[in-house]
Amino acid sequence: MITTQILLLVVLCLVLIYSTSLIIRSLKSLARASHLGAYGLTAFVLAISTSLPELVVSVVASLEGKTSLILGNIIGSNIADLSLVIGGAAVLGGSLKVSGIVLKRDIYLTGAAGLLPIFLLADGTLSQADGVVLLVIYFMLVTTFLRSHQHSLAAHALFGSPVKRLLISITNHNGHNGVWRFVLGIGLLLLSSHLIVRLSTALALSTGLSTLFIGLFIVSIGTSLPELAFEIKAITSGHAAMALGDLLGSVVANSTLILGIASLIRPLTLTHQGLLPYGTAIIAFTLMYLCFIFFVKTKKKLEWWEGFILVSLYFIFVLVEYLGKQWNP
Repeated sequence: MITTQILLLVVLCLVLIYSTSLIIRSLKSLARASHLGAYGLTAFVLAISTSLPELVVSVVASLEGKTSLILGNIIGSNIADLSLVIGGAAVLGGSLKVSGIVLKRDIYLTGAAGLLPIFLLADGTLSQADGVVLLVIYFMLVTTFLRSHQHSLAAHALFGSPVKRLLISITNHNGHNGVWRFVLGIGLLLLSSHLIVRLSTALALSTGLSTLFIGLFIVSIGTSLPELAFEIKAITSGHAAMALGDLLGSVVANSTLILGIASLIRPLTLTHQGLLPYGTAIIAFTLMYLCFIFFVKTKKKLEWWEGFILVSLYFIFVLVEYLGKQWNP
């Protein structure tokens, strides 16, 4: 039974990689037609799309009142994005160049968005009012990113806003193939991600691990596989801007959009221990974020060996968290 589940996981991972190749081709055609550029389009179209598995899990868990699973999934996904995903992509695909407004501002906005929910949870509850705050901040960040990364706006003033230009390109006959590839790729990505989460959760439950641990490692890895597959494909295809856009956009979407929607459905209330059970994960996220900034700021790129360090930090985090659960069942 376990062997069959593992084989199914491998097959689903191959489906993920195929779906990302469809998405990359569609994004290239849409970016050329809309003049938005690869980074701006990726950060707020693909990043939301690849974060849909986290959103689906969070909505279902919110309806069932499983706060620890929601927070574990989101924090675990953000940690995986900043270490396992981007580090693994750098190791397998080569160095990742970082420059311009991304280096000067966007990576800091991403870190602020990732840490904001932790401060809002300091009183023990992520209320519906907090959810509204997170959603407002998310849409403010969307506006900021798009305004910074739209290209040739003055030369194309007739088309109006970036969103309008994108809609025009989609309705254009030449953009139809890109749209259908995007829809098919997202469909395959979501279906395979959902099944991966189901299989991973079934394997985890048989071990008797806590819901938080399952969210931090099992579910978060399953929902982060789209990002990992896309990062590797984008870097190896020479589209590093898309890879970085997906990484930063996913962290922002996870921390603001997804948690905001989940808390609107039902306020997320911590146990009497507060944020204590999440302490190691919060420290791990902060450490990996600081390492990522240090690496990209020193040489304006992420080398393969720096990616290896980030991946190693992730597995050290897994070991520390697991040993902590063993000592404190």
